[in-house]
Order: sequence, then C-alpha cells, then structure tokens
Amino acid sequence: MSARWVLRCESWTLGETHRRWSHVGTYECRRLFKGVSAVGGAALGVGYVQRLPKTEDHQMAWSQSMSTRLYTDFALPVVLQTDPETAHNLTLKCGEALQAFRSLWPSLPMEWLLSPPEGRLQGPELSQQVWGLTFESPVGIAAGFDKNALLVPLYRAGLFGLGFAEIGSVSAKPAAGNARPRCWRIPSDDVVVNAMGLNNEGSDALAQRLREMEATSSGQGQRPVGVNIAKTHDPSILGPAAVEDFVQSFRTLSPLADFVVLNVSCPNTTEGKTFEEPDALAGLLSAVAKEVRGRAKPPILVKLMATPDSEEGRRSQKELLNVIEASGIVDGLVISNTIKNPEVQLSPEGRAAADAIGKGGVSGRVIHQRSVAAIRSAYQATGGRLTIIGVGGTDSAEAAYEKIRAGASLVEVYTGLVYKGPGLFQDVQTGLRRLLERDGFNHIGQAIGIDIK
Repeated sequence: MSARWVLRCESWTLGETHRRWSHVGTYECRRLFKGVSAVGGAALGVGYVQRLPKTEDHQMAWSQSMSTRLYTDFALPVVLQTDPETAHNLTLKCGEALQAFRSLWPSLPMEWLLSPPEGRLQGPELSQQVWGLTFESPVGIAAGFDKNALLVPLYRAGLFGLGFAEIGSVSAKPAAGNARPRCWRIPSDDVVVNAMGLNNEGSDALAQRLREMEATSSGQGQRPVGVNIAKTHDPSILGPAAVEDFVQSFRTLSPLADFVVLNVSCPNTTEGKTFEEPDALAGLLSAVAKEVRGRAKPPILVKLMATPDSEEGRRSQKELLNVIEASGIVDGLVISNTIKNPEVQLSPEGRAAADAIGKGGVSGRVIHQRSVAAIRSAYQATGGRLTIIGVGGTDSAEAAYEKIRAGASLVEVYTGLVYKGPGLFQDVQTGLRRLLERDGFNHIGQAIGIDIK
C-alpha cells in the first residue's frame, strides 16, 4: 500500500517537481501523510467543538479553552526559546499574512469558521456603549503590541473575540528606540521586562497607513480602535517643544481614531518622566483643549502609572486626577502603565533575573494587584465620572473581573498573550459571564465599581 501511495505521489508531479519527489522515500511520504492527517484531524476536532451549543458550563469546567491549552502545551515552549522581540515581530508577520489572506478572499467567512454562531457564549451581557462607541466585548489588546497599526483590519473584525484595540504608542517623529536587547521574559513569574524606548514609525506614517486601510476596508467589522500617543523619544525635547510634539501627534491622528490615549507616564526622558507632574500635565491638557476647541473631538483618555497603594501614592494620584477633571476635555483613564523594575515584587528566581537585567518596566501578573488598587482609588476619587480601562496583569477572567469590580469598564491584555496565546480573549469572556452569573448580575455594567459603591 505504501509503495502504491509513493507512485501516486510521483504521478501527480511534473518537471522539476517530479524529479524532486522521485527521490522521496516511503518513510518520508508516510511522515508527510501522517502530518497532514494530524493537522486536518485537529482542525476538524476544533471546528466540531466550536460548534457545540454553549450551555451554562459549555467548557466542562475548564478554566482555559482548547486553543489556550494547545498553545501552552506546544507553542509556548518554542516561543520561550525565541528572542522576545523576534517572536513578537513574527507574530505581527503572521497577523499580516492572515490579513492579506482575508483581503484576497473577502467572501471567505473566516469569522464564521473561527467563531461560529452555534458556539456563541450564553449568559450575562458583555456588550456596552461607552463614549458613544459599541464594545461587543470588554476585553481589548493594550498599546505596545502593535505600535505601527499593522493589523487594524483584524482588530476591526474582532478576530479571536477581541472587543477593541489600542495601537501605539506613537510619537510625532519616528524613533528607533533603545539598543537591543531591550525586551526580556521572566517565565518563572510570567513577566515581560520592556525597555523598548518607544520605537515607532512616527505619526505621519501611522496616519497614512490608517487612511489606506480605511480606503481598502471591506466594511466588515466595526470594533473600536484607539491610538496611544506619547512624546518623541528624545530627551532634548523639553518644555514647550515637548507639548507641541504631543499636540502634533494629536492633530495628525485624532481624526482617524475612535479614541485617543495621552500616554503621559511613559518614562522615556532623561529624568524618567514625561507629563506625570501636575503642572506639566495641566500645560499639556490646556494645549490639547485649544486644539479641539470649536470642532468635534474623539474621546480623550489619559494613561497613568499605578501609584503605590499608600497614602502618599493616593495623594499623588489625586493631584493628577484634579488636573485631569479640571481640563474639561478628558473622558477616561487607562490604568496602568508598566511598573519600574526595582519596585515590583517577584519570586526569588524572578528577582534575580530582573536584577540581572537591571532596567525596564515590568508587565505581567505580578503588577495586577497594584493596578487594581490604582483603579479602585481613581474610581473612588472621581466618583466614576471618568471611564476607566484597566490594564496590567490581566491574564485571566478573575483578574479582569477584579478590575471591573474596582471600577474599570473595559480591560486590556498584552503580556498574558505571550504566556497563554490568543485564546485568552475567549477565556476571559467565558469566565466573566460565569462570574457575573455567579454574583447575580445580568449585565457587566452592574458590576462596574461594585466594590466601591
């Protein structure tokens, strides 16, 4: 039977292909056949499971989806052997390939194949209207993943259950960032240490790409996409020049964004701060207010670092919140940015690895509680007047739910994707529905800030 199969393989080829296959032995053909069969069988199995009606406990008490378990068992060991920045760039390339495939065959029902109607989750409602925008899911992807807006059509389509995306950070001028290596993983603590230095192509290039994508869009998918802007990575840009640098990015990109995030807490200057001081922040917001005066503006958010969970930390946060509310132009907050390396509590193994790195901002599960504390104090200080996007260590439904109960209306993930894969979006949504149902809520809005009220 195997020899007959080899002859068939040979009969299907022509020219050079024929000569190449003529040297393929029975063993190689068997391996190829087994590989194709395994991939095909796995695809059929996943497709079948996806199309099972989602009952109350549709994942049979699993805390993770099949795709997440496949990722952590088979893909993650390979990812961890790859340089972090290289792996990240390869992920973006894969996304671009998928995006190109969708553009070549726009009629292909990819969303139906990956997220079939029969498999839609049941339970408490997760869809919300925020800032006049519809968020089908409260779970989005954080800034830093796609700084140059390469995958916007995929975000718009809500692939893998994505609710929204925040692209950037982007600055007025292009920036190469810091020298490599500038990104590290600490697997013992599921942590990423980042000292990228705001590498991006600049606001003009990003604006051009967004216009081109909008012009060629098939019109499928309307998930919100926000733009995160920061000061150009150049310590010599200070004072009024730094404000103008920020405003230039806002002027260029705000007409193309569903919402704009002012990243005032990215430590990319010589003094390690940008506008996260009350006077500097007031000056920036005043300049942005002049820019939007007399014309429609997108929702404007300010991204803050998580201040320490102490009286001094809450006092510092309150000063910034007073400036933000007094500006009259800010609609929400993103809390929080990464935490400086020395300030993060890690395991002994993790701390040794972080000390060896010696620099950068830490993201991952270990900053979750500090992020929750900052969300809670901000929600309490503002009385819920500013909508909060919670980010920082959101690697499970439980982490997302804790942020929501503390006052976040939306949550973002990033580092969790490194260690759990794209199935994390679906896992968080599934778990949120269970947790909401457990606590007697019919809609996610009922849980927002419930621990403060």
